[in-house]
Amino acid sequence: MGVSMAVSDSVRSDSADSAGLAITRIPSSRARIVCIGDSITHGDTGLGFNAPRPWPEQVGEMLGVEVFNCGHNGIEAARYRECPEWELAKSKLPGADLVTFMLGTNDIGHDFVTSPDDVPAHIARYVGLIEEAAALTPHAEVAVLSIIQFALGEPVMSRFGLEGMRRMNVLVDELNPAYRRMCREHGWHFVDFAAAINQHRDLYGNSIHPNQDGYDVMARVLAPRLSALLGA
Repeated sequence: MGVSMAVSDSVRSDSADSAGLAITRIPSSRARIVCIGDSITHGDTGLGFNAPRPWPEQVGEMLGVEVFNCGHNGIEAARYRECPEWELAKSKLPGADLVTFMLGTNDIGHDFVTSPDDVPAHIARYVGLIEEAAALTPHAEVAVLSIIQFALGEPVMSRFGLEGMRRMNVLVDELNPAYRRMCREHGWHFVDFAAAINQHRDLYGNSIHPNQDGYDVMARVLAPRLSALLGA
């Protein structure tokens, strides 16, 4: 079943190639998306259970495409190759039409990125991972998704505390522009959806992860943008 969602002007702005042209490649009869990421791809709520319907599965249903959720709870871009989902991703990448990446939250939380000075090394590690994945599926589009802020509203449910999360949000706001520049330099797509979630406390489980409502919002925002990259 093909993709049938329309491409809006706002989607085109995030989905344009380096020449400023919208992607027009037509997907296969059943396109495949491989989603590489951490717990916010896997679907964790931070409340001791996973959301019944994470965003990748919902996007697959909305677009009528095959989706492989390769998110791993607690993983960083620095260590993603060590998790079992990397093996799953590698087995599915050769048939992929689109690969998404959403990593960086745990690089901040686990001290790989503790100040703006750490951002260049993080970007270098991220580029290495993306290039290794892209080499397995050279025809596929590559999309790097923005990362969401830590929620500062009550109730505060994080071991980092309110002030810790404020400091970490400074780093979130450093990484997303760096991701945009990274994508521009390498010919990848940067899909900036985070504003739909940021600081809407009712869309978070704990102060870090979306709840089911949050994953629903993510799916609704991401589906048309990813559809554009599949050539709808």
